[in-house]
Formats: sequence, structure tokens, C-alpha cells
Amino acid sequence: MDAFDSDALIYAAVPGHPLGQRVAALFRFAAPATMAGIGSVLLLPEVLSKPLRDGAADEVRILAGLLARLDLRPVDRATAELATALSSRYRLKAADATHLATAVGMGADRFITNNQRDFPATITEIQVTCPADLPGTTDADTSTVEGMLAELIRRGGARVREIAAALQEMGYVPAVPELRSDGPRQLYLGWSDPARADGRGMFTVYLEPGTVSFGRKADQPMLIDMPGADTFAKHVAFRLSAPDGVTHAKAAARKVKR
Repeated sequence: MDAFDSDALIYAAVPGHPLGQRVAALFRFAAPATMAGIGSVLLLPEVLSKPLRDGAADEVRILAGLLARLDLRPVDRATAELATALSSRYRLKAADATHLATAVGMGADRFITNNQRDFPATITEIQVTCPADLPGTTDADTSTVEGMLAELIRRGGARVREIAAALQEMGYVPAVPELRSDGPRQLYLGWSDPARADGRGMFTVYLEPGTVSFGRKADQPMLIDMPGADTFAKHVAFRLSAPDGVTHAKAAARKVKR
């Protein structure tokens, strides 16, 4: 799961921006009806105040759409205490420390920011990733299961490889999402259960670089109380970077397998 700084979202709202296109691709690639990432509620005033003041309706619309795809977390006491520690350790401003603390506290895999001055390479709690280091929209062939899996593993590492092998062993069948006419192919593998073929083409499991999620309504009541389960939009999801995240995700997949 990715966490976002305000500057990355602002770039993504600028049509044709070379860095923004790479950030925006993260949102387009996210599985349908799931959150594309997380962020602090501080993103709301930081990204929307200026375009609202300037009457930039198109920019407000785009930014609001991006924010709607993020799980925005409140600044509670635990986040504030972690922000205090990070601010002291890395000489961060209060707002920057809060964004970083939100990402670290939620177990995000990456913190997407272009602010290389204030977020130094010495940060060890999370991978700080600049938009320029994100893959371009045409960097990988994701039109086949093999190509999509290779790209997921490139982004998510050994955790994704382990989950994919486990799903295949359980008898799930992978497929790439259909190519939409208005953008690149979304970045996930959908896994169907042959024993549950219902003619609707619905996937039982969605595998993304940092998340395994379950979209069938009938499955969700038996998953929501499992260790590591969280709710993102209409899916029950398991973050692979969380403690025992891979183990919990595999247990969930076994539980709903027919």
C-alpha cells in the first residue's frame, strides 16, 4: 500500500505533467472498488485550499477524485506521538512529520513524495519514493498473466510471489483485468474459484503489489473479523507488509475457497 504526500497529488492533477502521470497511474492501476492508498486528513486543506481560493474548478474536481480514492486517517494521539519522534529524528516540520507518521503507523510500503529536501534518504522507517522513480505507464507488458505477475512481483517483491504461488496451489485461476478504453490496464491479478463459476466473471481474490483483497459480498462476513483484515471501499483487504500479513491473506483465501 502506498501513502501520499500533498505534492505528489498536486502533480497528478496537472494534465500531461511528466511526474504527475506516474503518480496518477497508481490510482488507475488500483483494483476496482478499492482504495488506491492512504494519507493523512491534512491532505484535504493542503491540496484543496489554493485551487478553491483561485476558483480552479477542474483542478478541484481532479484532486477531489484522487482524495476520494485514499483512506484518509485522522491525526490521533498515537500518530501525533510518532510524528513527534520522527520530527525530532529527521528535523521535519510538524505537517511533514504527520504525513510520514501516518504512512509509517499504517504500515504503508512506500511514501510517495517529491520533497527530497525535507524527506532525506536516511529515513529507515519506510521507503521514500519520488515520482521520478515510479515506473512509466508503458514500462511493462501487463497484457498476459505472466507479464502482470512479473510486474506485481517487481513492485511488491517476495510477498507477492509467495501469495501467487499459494493461490495457484489452492486451485485459484488468475486472469488480467480487461483493458479499459480510457486508460492503461489496472495493475492487479484477479483470481477466480472454478468451483464458484457463476457466469458473472467475478473474481474471488484480487492481488495487488501490496494488498490481497476480497470483493464478494457473500465472503466478507466470514473475513472481516480475521486477524489483519481491514475494509477498503467495498473490499475486505489484507496488507502484505503488515505483521504476518502474508499468512493472514493466505488464511483468508483458504477460508473462502470452495
